[in-house]
Amino acid sequence: MNPPTYEIEIKGLTEQLMKLRNFDAIAGRRFRDAGENSVKLLERNWKKDAPVKTNRYRSSIAGRVKSVVGASVVAVVGTNVRSDKGFPYPAALETGARYHYRRGPHRGQPTMGRAKRVLKEASNTIKKTFNNAVKKIVKDLEI
Repeated sequence: MNPPTYEIEIKGLTEQLMKLRNFDAIAGRRFRDAGENSVKLLERNWKKDAPVKTNRYRSSIAGRVKSVVGASVVAVVGTNVRSDKGFPYPAALETGARYHYRRGPHRGQPTMGRAKRVLKEASNTIKKTFNNAVKKIVKDLEI
């Protein structure tokens, strides 16, 4: 006497498995986009009131996404401007008791801690950007 056999079909399983095999590519694309948007936000906010007499410092602020591996994104925003004596100019502004000397609404305000404040002010927007990326990944994986 043979035991009973059953055949079960799960609709969409093959398609779902195919999408899951592409998870790294899907997640990588979405997280790279989120990283690039975050870099642009930080660049824009940092440049907005960079305390400089000329545009040399402001125009040197740039960023890029260095790598995306799975859900890990490495991005950098910075500047290569140095003072006439070789000291990194942004570090002097960030740690010294200097004041804005550029015209505009920030003239006379302290520069100390400005880069940290820019990052802190943008952190919630960056979190939302990556949360939206996760939602898009989930949607991309739906069948």
